[in-house]
Amino acid sequence: MTNNHDNQNAVMPEDTNKVLFPYLSTLFWYLREGVIFVDREYNVGAWSQAVESITGRDSAQAVGQTIRPSLLSLHSSRGEPISADDCPVAASLQSGKIRTGDYRIIGPSGREVKVELTVTPVIDDNIVLGAVILIYDSSVQLDLQRQLKDLYETSVLDPLTQVANRAEFERVLSETIVSCKKANDFNASIIICDIDFFKSINDNFNHHIGDLALVAFANQLQEHVRAQDLVCRYGGEEFVILCAQCDVDSAIDRAEQIRMSLEKTAQPMLDGKCITASFGVTQLRGSDSATDFFVRADSALLKAKEMGRNRVVAVATPQGEAMKSVKGKSLSGVTWKPEGKRTLLSEEFVTQTPISVLVEKLRGFIMEFDAEIRHVQSDFASVEVEIENRKDYSQRGRFRVSFEFCEKESAIETGGTRMKSYIKIVIREAKRSWFATNCKELAPTLLAEIRHYLMLNDESNKIRVDSAGSATPGR
Repeated sequence: MTNNHDNQNAVMPEDTNKVLFPYLSTLFWYLREGVIFVDREYNVGAWSQAVESITGRDSAQAVGQTIRPSLLSLHSSRGEPISADDCPVAASLQSGKIRTGDYRIIGPSGREVKVELTVTPVIDDNIVLGAVILIYDSSVQLDLQRQLKDLYETSVLDPLTQVANRAEFERVLSETIVSCKKANDFNASIIICDIDFFKSINDNFNHHIGDLALVAFANQLQEHVRAQDLVCRYGGEEFVILCAQCDVDSAIDRAEQIRMSLEKTAQPMLDGKCITASFGVTQLRGSDSATDFFVRADSALLKAKEMGRNRVVAVATPQGEAMKSVKGKSLSGVTWKPEGKRTLLSEEFVTQTPISVLVEKLRGFIMEFDAEIRHVQSDFASVEVEIENRKDYSQRGRFRVSFEFCEKESAIETGGTRMKSYIKIVIREAKRSWFATNCKELAPTLLAEIRHYLMLNDESNKIRVDSAGSATPGR
């Protein structure tokens, strides 16, 4: 049974357009997206307020006109005018299919708007009656995306070097540790590096040149890492590389590559001089917090600085397993003499220079520093030498230095073998006296002089330190 009350309030079909028209008219006029109606003859029947705003052409000028690219001042996304043959409206009306594309509309005043244009054909009983053109101003969205991108970069990138900033590093580090512990896979390492004597760059040149050196250093780091590694400027001249899926040996190799590349790369902003850096390396352990992981690498970096800079020092106990060298035998497999007491520094080097040449260079060092020869064998020499701090002559120290040599064949990448020379240098206090407290501070200076005389400055030297922080020679 029909409800009379419902019949009285029902809207009859023939009255629908009358009821909806004021609503549709208002909706059409105030839509943010531009709307154009065209008939099958390409004539404009309606031109919304948003289209007026986008094109700079009011509806009085457009309604009744034939739609063509020139009426919209339509250009390609690259800014080239759209020809009549490429008109998306004509293509939609002829094919009966929707057409969408990115364009630019350049108004009479020269104002340029990036738009997304969609032409939808109106079809009734398989007959195309016309089309609805929607114009979406995408320039606002693009500006928003650009602002979001700028905001993101500001929040995660160091503004000077454009590598990750400290906050981003700490975020990724925490996520990495959580992921590694969840997978029970601790194959991740940290490399911390610090430009040597950076203050002298600022003092001898200026802070602007110092900034350029930092940028060059950051670029060099990025050139030597993988896509999955994160390079970060931690603060000042200190940078960190978080190496995912990388054990300590691989991290040492990567740090050494960077170190050697740096000391051989002339920097234009420094009048062609090179910069050097010190590196601390460690691998993640199962019990590590983010702080434990970072501090251990930072301790290795401090050790590298104490030992004379321009070197790689690694904490050699990944996942808590000791990797200390066997007594009298280095990790490279060369058996050396016991080091003795009061050892201050102990380093092992490998070079392609023949031992006979190294011995001649050692004689030059002995003569220059008036060293006293204590003991000589075919593969071993021990001398005593006294040095002073050239910046503070009140600091002096006397040292016992031993040199041990070994030659053996090593495999090369191209196949076959090559004879290499290994040399171990051990520096100890010669005697305790009023200046003994200066020995530890002067030992790196002495080692630097020895490396200079033996031409070891460009050679790989990797130092491992155990969990207690004492130095052990590495490969």
